[in-house]
Formats: sequence, C-alpha cells, structure tokens
Amino acid sequence: MAFLAVVESGSFTRAAERLGCSKTYVSKQVSSLEQALGAKLLHRTTRRLQPTETGTTYLDYCRRLRETLSEAERAVSSLRTEARGRVRLSVPTTLGMELMAEMLVALHAQHPELEVDLDLDLDPGAQPREAAETDLALRFTREPDPALVAKPLAVLHDWVVAHPSLLQRHGTPAKPADLARLPCLSNSRYKGEEQWLLTKDGKQQPVEVRHWLRINNDPLMKRLALEGQGFARLPAFLVLNEVDRGELVQVLPEWELAPTPLYLVYPDQRPLPRKVRATVDFVADWFTRRKAGTLV
Repeated sequence: MAFLAVVESGSFTRAAERLGCSKTYVSKQVSSLEQALGAKLLHRTTRRLQPTETGTTYLDYCRRLRETLSEAERAVSSLRTEARGRVRLSVPTTLGMELMAEMLVALHAQHPELEVDLDLDLDPGAQPREAAETDLALRFTREPDPALVAKPLAVLHDWVVAHPSLLQRHGTPAKPADLARLPCLSNSRYKGEEQWLLTKDGKQQPVEVRHWLRINNDPLMKRLALEGQGFARLPAFLVLNEVDRGELVQVLPEWELAPTPLYLVYPDQRPLPRKVRATVDFVADWFTRRKAGTLV
C-alpha cells in the first residue's frame, strides 16, 4: 500500500512516517510497482506528487481493495467475539404471546449476553421501521420488500372457528357459500382480500363474507370469537387449544384457506453485526425445528 500512502499523504516523507518505514523504502516500493505494471503512476515534481491517468485508475482499485480488506477483518473479528449487546426485534402481535415467549426463553438460554428489545407491532405485514429503530422483524406477507433480506421461516394456516353457542343460533355451515349469510370476523392484514378463498381437492371457492368487524389484533378477535360474536378467521396455532377443549369449533375443516408465509426480514448489511447474525441464525433454526416450519 506504499503507492496509496504516497498519494494520500502527498509526499514520500509523510508516507514513510505514516507507514513507519524509511523514505527510501517507500520510493523503492513505488518504483518496483511501476516497473511491474509497465506504467508510470506518479508525476514527480519538486513541489508535489500527482497520480498519472494510469495512476488514478490504479488508485481507485487500491482504495477498493483496502475497503475489502477492512471488511474482511471486521467479519473475522465478529466471528471471534461472543454475541452481545442490544438487538431490536419487531414481531406482530399474533406471534407476541405464547409462541414468542417460548422462542425468547430459548434465545436467552443460548445467547445470555444479548439484550432483546421486543416491539409488538399491530400490523403483521408492515415493513420494518427505519434501521435506527429496529434490527430485524418477523412479518406475514406474500410479497416481501425486495430491498430487504427476507428469510422464509414458516407458513401460517388459518382456520374458520366459531363458539358452540353461535352454531346453535345460526347453524353449522355445510359449504363455503353458507358463510356469506353469517356474521364474520377477519384480520385486516388481508388488505384487498374482501373474499375468503377456500380450497378443497384443488377446487377453489371464493366467498363474499359479511365482516361486521375487521381488526388487526388476533388475540382480541379470539376473545370475541369465544364470546360468540362471529365466525372468525384466525391462525390455527392460536386457537388449537380452544378447539381441542371444545371451546371453539373448526368450521368446514375439509376446506383450506390460502396460507400466509412468515418471513424474517432485515436490512441487506454486510457484514451483519455479530449480535444480529446470531439472532437471525437462532430464529431461523428455531422455526425450522418447530413442526418443520409450519404454524399449524
């Protein structure tokens, strides 16, 4: 890097001081480089040094190489250090209860030096806020932002469920079209999807449901469903226990609603800070091991 030091410091003397060697050594290094390249890199005058046209081109590559080397050193250094510090994680409220508690306990056990700042976001499909506010986020979306790294984690399956008292009042739907005359609850994450699209044996059946309420909070919707206030479209994992206990009934179980992918999204930053890389790897592995990446 003698040539780079000479150009940036403006003289052989200052370059030698910067590199901690003799002026003669720096001069020989530059001369040897010019001889190897077969081109003159510097205009030498009594007052100043300036790169030639060839030297300017070579200088640009030298600076890029220096940045690449610095990046490599940072990457290797981050691998040697333990994951520690504050990590800002944003997750939708749908995942912010039992499931997140389970994952966070396991994350803390594996990386006790991490400090997790968890933000529960009401909009499950919202893109992460500015990088100054969050490091990574879990998001339900069918179209992840191409400007971000999006790592698929799982697939969310919805069920239509109802309280037994509601079925007594309105009857149990026998086919998807029956839902069109019934009071329904739906999550506003399905923007632009005024229909529920149900599929059975490859056959699709769209239904124009009567939403008397659209809400962006699944736990609250589950509470309303348990009160018998409507046929609710909810994540299966969120109502599985209630269905097992008979507190809610899965309606039209042979029909499937379109699943929604869950992604871990974060800025395309290289190298990732060690604390963020450790969290990304842990979350991806945790969802992989949990029911093979599905949210039943």
